Amino acid sequence: MELGDFQRGEKIRETKLLHNSEQTIRRIAALPLPHDAKASLTTSVALLVPPSVFVVPRGWEWVHAAPFEGPSILAALIKGLGYPFRLLDQREQFDPEQVRGLADGYDIVGISVWGDSFNYVRRAIEILKEENPLRPVILGGPLATAIPGLLLETTGADIVVSGEGEVTLTELLDYFSGNQWAMPLPQILGLSWRDGGGIIHHNPPRPQLTDLDVIPFQDFSVWDRFRDKQIPEIYLSYSRGCACNCTFCYRAFPKLNYKSVERVKREVDYYSDCGFKGAWWNDLTFVTDRAYVHRLMNRIFENHSFRWTAFSRVTGLDEETLLLMKEKGLDIVLYGMESVSPAVLESYHKGISRNSMIDTIHLHRKCGVKIGGLFIIGALNDNHESMAELIAFCNEFKEVTRVKYLSALPGTEFYRQCLQDGLITDEVQHLEWLSREQSVEEDIEQPGFVKFTPHLSSDELRGIYRDINYRIEVRPYDYSNGGNVYLEEAEKFITRKPGENA
Repeated sequence: MELGDFQRGEKIRETKLLHNSEQTIRRIAALPLPHDAKASLTTSVALLVPPSVFVVPRGWEWVHAAPFEGPSILAALIKGLGYPFRLLDQREQFDPEQVRGLADGYDIVGISVWGDSFNYVRRAIEILKEENPLRPVILGGPLATAIPGLLLETTGADIVVSGEGEVTLTELLDYFSGNQWAMPLPQILGLSWRDGGGIIHHNPPRPQLTDLDVIPFQDFSVWDRFRDKQIPEIYLSYSRGCACNCTFCYRAFPKLNYKSVERVKREVDYYSDCGFKGAWWNDLTFVTDRAYVHRLMNRIFENHSFRWTAFSRVTGLDEETLLLMKEKGLDIVLYGMESVSPAVLESYHKGISRNSMIDTIHLHRKCGVKIGGLFIIGALNDNHESMAELIAFCNEFKEVTRVKYLSALPGTEFYRQCLQDGLITDEVQHLEWLSREQSVEEDIEQPGFVKFTPHLSSDELRGIYRDINYRIEVRPYDYSNGGNVYLEEAEKFITRKPGENA
């Protein structure tokens, strides 16, 4: 076969696979709303949501308890397709041994995998395979998207879904149920899988969804803790992806796409029945298109009133937009400021400056809207000077909301650089450390901690963390309260340990 013939054949195959995807997307768009979904098939599915060791600031404990957006969407998808479904919410069960027996009677088990999930998920899969070696275990989520091959090599999982899960999971369930839309595993985009001989295969990636309006609404009814109860806070989003490219941040969805304002309004209208009073917007940058945000603010709050939090970028907001957001219930905007050193910010590809941070802080003060600055210490080029600048900044402005040591998340540019430069020599050991990282001062003591800066000792780095974190420990964290009274004495966050609840 000539090369040209091969290329034409591949093009025809790619066109066919994309056509299959378009058909699947139309099916997803036609699914019923969650409350109308009915089980009509025999293949049953369970989805396990593991715990996170991450310690949240005081007053933000609900972020671990609210119904997560991703699993809620997948629940609506699976139930809407007609499969019997159960969500296994293990977010407060740090011992994976608690998984025993939970998935009994279910034909397929899916697991959501985040950056701090590896240790738990690896053991949970061992238990699931002990109970039923032939039952497929499917992984999805940010960590699965970042390192699908490594997860298949180091765990007993059978299949990894990379990227957005709605279309890929629909086609994967078609395959397992053997319905009229079923196609062979090698033809399903976005999959990595192990065949019967133990060989790992990686199918071509699946393009991101451009029409986010087809995504199912969240199904909150699958969370047992909220069954027949009011849900105080929920997660929302109007977009997927990010227009920025920070070296330390992993984006499972690189391209930025939006839902229509009308679609977001329909969601808020629909979710209002659960009685939520607060929301956390999952959008990585809430204000990238000011005109869109104005339309959103003026539309979705027509018949609703709730308090909310968002992430954004220090160069994205103006006074008119911030005041409109405040009028519509905004409590606080969190900003990834990371550092005040020009050299460190440049190495992070942040595209912001110390002056732009100060301008944004003054804008928030003028508008009467609370602001949180998120900072990272321990960059490759952090030194005594850059740390002294950061400490002085935090002492002056006191808008610091979180500080953490720099970590290398799989899939990021920084992670690849660390592998290339030999800073990370054992990927599994590093995954194990990420599973212990709590975003507290004591992380530096955890086995496997990597100190990336050669200019500061571990003792110096910890002292800097303690100095900055003190400003946080005397600051109140329930930002939904109007007051901003400082505590007389610092109060440490409660650390999480394996086997302990939050």
